[in-house]
Amino acid sequence: MADDLSGKATHLGGKIKEGLGDLLGDRSLQREGKLDQVEGRAEQDQVRAENAVLDAEADQGHEGLAQ
Repeated sequence: MADDLSGKATHLGGKIKEGLGDLLGDRSLQREGKLDQVEGRAEQDQVRAENAVLDAEADQGHEGLAQ
């Protein structure tokens, strides 16, 4: 399972790379930064989806006990 904090760090690192690439006029570094941001967002989305599934399973289990 991916770590949400890892996704946030990847996204932030991408923002920094993109800004540095912009400052230096390095388009390759800018693109790499943008890709890192997308990867970080994807990692965060994966964690959120996994957590939603786990929560739904837990809720389903509690409903079964209440009946």
